[in-house]
Amino acid sequence: MERPKRNLAAIMFTDISGYTAQMSKDEVVAISLLSKKESILKPLIVEHNGTYVKSTGDGTLSHFNTAIDAASCAIKLQESIYDDKNLNVRVGIHVGDIVFEDGDVYGDGVNIASRLESMSPIGGICVSNTVYNELRNKKDFDGVELGLQSLKGVGRLIEIYGLKGDFLTEPNPQEYQDNKVAVHSDDEVPSVAIIPFRNKGKEEDAFYAYGICADLVSDCSSAGLIRVASLERVEELVDLSIEEKAKQLDVRYITSGTLWKMNDMFQLSIELYDTKESKIVWSDRWQETWENLPSIKGNLSDGLLKALDTQPKLKKKAETTNIKAYEYYLKGVFTFEKNTNIEDTRIAQGLLQKSIELDNNLLIAKFMLGDIYAYSGELDKAMDIFISTIKKGQEIGDKRGFGNLGMGHVCRVKGDYKNALIYLMRALEIDENLGNMLDTARDFGEIARVYTLMGDYEKGLDYSLRSYDIFHEVGEKGDVAFSIHLISVIYWFMGDLEKAFENGKRSLEIFKKADSYGWVIFTSLGNLGLYHFAKGEYKKAIEYLEKSNSIQKKVGHKETLIWTTTYLFLSYKYLGKKYDKAEIQTLIEETGHIEDHISYHIYLLIDDITYLEAAYNQLREKAGNLEPDIAAKFLEYPTPKAIIQEWESLKG
Repeated sequence: MERPKRNLAAIMFTDISGYTAQMSKDEVVAISLLSKKESILKPLIVEHNGTYVKSTGDGTLSHFNTAIDAASCAIKLQESIYDDKNLNVRVGIHVGDIVFEDGDVYGDGVNIASRLESMSPIGGICVSNTVYNELRNKKDFDGVELGLQSLKGVGRLIEIYGLKGDFLTEPNPQEYQDNKVAVHSDDEVPSVAIIPFRNKGKEEDAFYAYGICADLVSDCSSAGLIRVASLERVEELVDLSIEEKAKQLDVRYITSGTLWKMNDMFQLSIELYDTKESKIVWSDRWQETWENLPSIKGNLSDGLLKALDTQPKLKKKAETTNIKAYEYYLKGVFTFEKNTNIEDTRIAQGLLQKSIELDNNLLIAKFMLGDIYAYSGELDKAMDIFISTIKKGQEIGDKRGFGNLGMGHVCRVKGDYKNALIYLMRALEIDENLGNMLDTARDFGEIARVYTLMGDYEKGLDYSLRSYDIFHEVGEKGDVAFSIHLISVIYWFMGDLEKAFENGKRSLEIFKKADSYGWVIFTSLGNLGLYHFAKGEYKKAIEYLEKSNSIQKKVGHKETLIWTTTYLFLSYKYLGKKYDKAEIQTLIEETGHIEDHISYHIYLLIDDITYLEAAYNQLREKAGNLEPDIAAKFLEYPTPKAIIQEWESLKG
């Protein structure tokens, strides 16, 4: 048995109009018409480098290597039967992905070609924009634009054209208004909130609707000049009306839908509502087969972006053709983003690993798994996955920058700041070129962390403010909170405790309302603990740091655990309380790279001068890598100054 393969091809459907009625009237005549049509069509298909697949009653399905071959064949067919008034043929052509299996073809591309054929006038040819783009400006082809059409029952928005010619029936655009979609045309930047699709199936199938919707938000957010409300913000307003949601989220369009898995089928619905004009822009109900699961999200984002007049710079394609791999990925996303403990994190890792084992090209699964490993402290595993992601992306032509972002993150945590910046600047260049605002903001945030840890606090602050500006503009509340947290940390490093406290409190208040994970709030809690520690308010520091540590341990987040634990235990020590020496020792052993300010405070905690020496040497190395004026300023900030004074007093 032939293994299924998915390839791009030009698909052509033909059909005899009125054939069923003719069969009822005179079966012999009807069969004669069908035979005549096929006797003319089959040689034309061969002549134009095509493949005849099968008949579908009075219709035929064939595929070609190029749109030009398919269109030329269709035109020749209509010319050949032009004078036969009994042979009324319609043709539809689409270029898209189809699945080849055991001599048959199926898939989304086939369904679209079939619908285009049904929309064609008798004696005419309707084609999609993917076909017309290849025919455009070719001297033998001309066409009439029929607009962006909703293919009812297919769940797709397609720009359709009718071909023109001396022997072709030209479609009348006025007859194609019923299913024509009014594309966003105002000067304002389109803005949309995508409401999580309602799962109408079993509770254990909820991950399908959630995962597809989360990816849909990501796809649309990264498409360029469009503002998409964050999923976390949308979920806060679940009980409000559509109009109230639009007002609260400051968006014009609202998208909602349902998904129902029934055995090997998915029943879906979608509605795109324009709150400014108070009208439905796009509405459809349709079914997808199990085999089409990986393409559902891509088809939805394609339709939404077309309706909102947004053209992504990076052409989207199905992440995988392996249905089971994509299912494991969706389960992994759902499990991790809804996790409440470390066991959920481990389960998510296992699901994502299974996904990658089934399809090593599924880069979004690789990136997410690498990210989880990084935050769980398994840096070598994370690095291996991110390197693999970058190499595989280059190999398969995936231009997205998330592999470089992941490597930048890992290099930062390992203390390899030079390579961290190399990877992050690559990611930034890619994301800016693609017009991906959200990932650009994330790149800025990660770059800010690197410059801060290198000792260039002002440059770190500059990049963190750039990150904040983008997140604030697109309304990503959770990311806004995290960028404010980062600003707070930088002010803490600079010794400006009032600004550190002000931003830390602001970050915490936003996280209380917009922490989609339910646990990222530990960052702000920890930061406020550092503020109170620096002020000598150890009881207050303990209150915040204990809460932060509890969350980090619960979900298995280890990246900043040594920070918060060191300051927590020092607070205990200064108040005469006992702390767990074995716990801090284990954390030290598990942490590959310890920053100078942490080493210094470990020295203060356990009275081991080797940590003071390590902190002092790190400071000198950092200062040596900075411009002289920046280095001088860095060494005058509170913690570097305290480290130098302590070391010199002991060695003096």
